[in-house]
Parts: sequence; C-alpha cells; structure tokens
Amino acid sequence: MIPCILYEDEHLLVVNKPAGLNTHRPSPYTTDGIYDWFRHAEEKWANLSTLHRLDKETSGVLCFGKTRLANQSLSDQFAKRQIEKTYLLLTDYETPFQKLRVRSLICRQGSSYFARSVPSPLERNDRALLAETGLEVVETGRRCTLLKAYPLTGRTHQIRVHAAWKGFPILGDELYGGTPLGALCLHASRLELFHPATGKKMTFEAPAPFSVKEASGIVSTAISLRKAFLDTQETNAYRVFHGASDGLSGVYLESLADRLLVLTQEAAATAEIRSLAKATAAALGVKSIWHKTLLRQPGKESAEEASPVCLWSKNEEAKKNDFEILENGLRYRLSFEAGYSVGIFLDQRENRRRILRNTILPGFPLWEQTELTSEPPQMLNAFAYTCAFSVCGARAGFQTTSLDLSRKYLDWGAENMRLNGIDPAGHDFIFGDVFSWRKRLQSKGRTFDFIVLDPPTFSRSKKSGIFKAERDLQKLTLEWIGLLRKNGVILISTNCATLAPADFEEMIWRAAKESGRKVLQSHFVTQPMDFAASSEEKAYLKAFWLRLE
Repeated sequence: MIPCILYEDEHLLVVNKPAGLNTHRPSPYTTDGIYDWFRHAEEKWANLSTLHRLDKETSGVLCFGKTRLANQSLSDQFAKRQIEKTYLLLTDYETPFQKLRVRSLICRQGSSYFARSVPSPLERNDRALLAETGLEVVETGRRCTLLKAYPLTGRTHQIRVHAAWKGFPILGDELYGGTPLGALCLHASRLELFHPATGKKMTFEAPAPFSVKEASGIVSTAISLRKAFLDTQETNAYRVFHGASDGLSGVYLESLADRLLVLTQEAAATAEIRSLAKATAAALGVKSIWHKTLLRQPGKESAEEASPVCLWSKNEEAKKNDFEILENGLRYRLSFEAGYSVGIFLDQRENRRRILRNTILPGFPLWEQTELTSEPPQMLNAFAYTCAFSVCGARAGFQTTSLDLSRKYLDWGAENMRLNGIDPAGHDFIFGDVFSWRKRLQSKGRTFDFIVLDPPTFSRSKKSGIFKAERDLQKLTLEWIGLLRKNGVILISTNCATLAPADFEEMIWRAAKESGRKVLQSHFVTQPMDFAASSEEKAYLKAFWLRLE
C-alpha cells in the first residue's frame, strides 16, 4: 500500500501530495513528479490523467482520473465550478477580519505573480486574469493564525498572491514576503466532487501538517515527503535531506535503519548541522548519529579516514559499525568500517525495485518466460560491488553472475544473498577486471538475458588503463551489448555529474545503433524522489533501460 493514497476505485485515484514534490516532472531529465511516479509504477495507473494541480511547495488532496469517463466528467465539473476546494494556511501577520473575499487580476512577472485591482469596466482580455478567493479565520494562536481559503477560480499561486496582497503573507512563503520557515504552510485539505460514474457527491480530506501550535518545519516537511511513498515496514533506508533541494546546500542526511548518517563537505559537523541532526533523529526515532565528510578522493585515504564517525549514540548496540537495513523487503548488510562507501547506493533503489518486480514500467517487462524456456534467465552484474542488483535478480528468478575487482565486496555480496535465503552456490561470482573479463566471457560463448552496467565515473586498471565515463561509456556499452541475447535488456547507469543527461542518452543510442541491433523498448530514469532534483541541486544519476532485438 502506498501511504499517500487516500482513495482509489476504477475511475479515480486520490492522493495526499506531500510538500516539496511537483505534480508533474518539470523536465525529461529530472526526478519524477507525483503524476509521473504513479504512471510508471503499475499497469493500473499507466493512463492516469491530471485534472488539477498543486504547487510544488503545497501539500494536500490531489485527484487523478483513470478512465475517459472520469476525465470528461471531472473536467466538466471543474469548468462549471462544481468542484469545491478548501485550503488551510498559516500566517504570522495580523488578520483584522473574520471573513474576507478577495477579487483581483493576477498577472505574471517572471517566475512569480502579482495582484492588481479589477478595472471597471472589465475588459475582455482581463477576464482570463480574474481571480477570486474566499478567506475565513479558523483559529488564532499566540504567534500564528489558521485560515481556510476557498479558491473560486484556479489561477496559479492564487491563494499565495491574494494573502500577500492583503497584508498577511503565508508563513514560509518567502517568494511573496512571508516569514522564512523552510516550508510553505499551505495545504489543500478538502476536495468535494461528484463521482463520474455514480453521480454521488464525494468528499476527500487530508489533515494539514501544521497547526497554530506547530508550523511545518524543514524536518517534518522532508520526512513527510519520503514517507508518502515508502512502506517503512519494507524499506528503512532512504535519504531524508538532499542538499539544496531540501533547503540545505551541501548537507545530506540518510536514515539507515536505526542510524542517521550526516554527510557534509566539512570535515566536522557544525553546531547548526548537529542541531538539525538531533531534531531529525528525534523525529525518526533513530538510536545513533554518524558523520561522514564528502568530496574526498575515494581510494586515496585509509578506511579509517574515509569511514563515518559516531557523534551520538543512545546505547552501545547502536555504536556498532556493522548492521542491516531493509529495502523493498530485502535485507542488506552495511558497514561504517568499509571506507568511503557503506555497502549500498540508495539512489539505485528504484532500479533494484524494477528488477525485483520484473517490470521496468507498464508494458515493459524485464523478462518474459515462454513455453520454449527451460532454463532460468541469465543476468550479468558488472561492477557488482556488494551485489545488491544481483540479490534482486536472484529473487526475481535469474541465475546471476556478479563481476567485480574486489574479492571482499563479492564475499559481501554472497553474504547479502544468504541474508535473503538465497544460496550463493547457485550463482557465479567472478573476481577480476571487468574490462578484460568481457573478452573472456565472449570467447567462452557466454550470453545473458539481462546485463547491468554501472561503472565508476573514473577508474584506473593495470590491464585496461584509464576509464572515464564521460569519454568511454559509449564504447563500454557497445562492447557489452555483444553479450546480450535476442530480446535481452541492458541497464546502463552513471552518476557522473559532468556528463549531461542528454549527452548520456545520445551516447547510449549511438552504441545501440553501432551494434546493428534494433531497439525494441527504452526508458530513461534518474534518481528517486528522496534524492529530489531542483535548479539548485541538479540530478546527477542517469540510467537507461534498453531491450534489443
């Protein structure tokens, strides 16, 4: 069950959108909006339609149509203003009224909007700019006032602009003069509509994440966004704060089971960061806080220098460096003594889920069994690290081959398999240089139904020389396509931040073309929503799924 779903039937999907998430993906190469995430997750949501929208910063009730009947009916209801929407907002400014109706024109100015008085007489061109909002005081606290807002029109930023225009900007709405908070205290609390099939009036509600006693701070907003899509009974490892996208430039926090890992560019956590970490730890109920310095050069420091250090621990057990996490219902061992990496890359969680569920997206299965199939499908995981991809492949029915230059990590991968009830003896683990082993596998006539290529951004090998992703990824992809079976799938991924997404995609397309094989299906993805991308924090992870004839 997806936690943010409020209601679903044959015609409607109603969700509680968290703040910090777009309704739609703003560009092809950034993280999903809530609409995109659902549409790509399961077949039953593949044809979702957006009937209305909420700003990225606004939380609350959002309705999608699943059928043509629903789309037509609800579009008509919105056009006729038969659908009633209620918002809640907080302001820390005076509101010298109990009820207020605001009527203005709303005009665009760059990336924001402004209100101006309605002229008399109203010109035809002004009608498209006309906006009207009803406001009502609900509760007054010591510092804040809670109001209801009833938008009678549907202009962009309407409630925010009207509140600011009348002298009580919304708390946290810095764009329109509100007091800085780290979160916008505006929530779509109620939506009333007529069911498209039955005609019955339906009401959907979601409680606001704020009140006059407690505003939505940066911690609660970040956690709410993550928990809207994660079943914490199956996944307890995720990124809680992702730098500037969550208002914390250069600061990253990860929840790893009962541990909180703080990653910064500073050699030591500042007092401000320690305070944030303690607040986050309290909200999540974790038992220890650890700090790790970013922007080092992996491989040039000792494991002790590169490993996280414990800042605080509730008990001795929580100080242990080795522990387990859950992801998509599978268990993985992590270690804070392993050096720069702790044993898993959380930004690949959604790609591992796709393998585990044997579905890249609706209509794009990873592998399909036929009557002629007598042996298990074959999967190759190059640059396997601790074999997290292989564990998912094994659980999905693949016989896996994991290839890595580190025997320690391959042994770790075998342990991860045993943690999930998989006998590693039924799978291959090859210790060696990936670049040279490609030729050896090819000479042995080995081919695979599924290949994972997730190379490092940069590597140096005595046998193969220097590899740079932004220069050599096309050649690498072309070489490994040669080991892919007919109708097989290859996943190529890189976290090279200097390689632009469009250039990455073009490289993979060129490799596919050079192979002489027809691309039957393809799908580009980037990092999951807990690694939210923004104009300040660009998406770095790029992954391309291809099925080749």
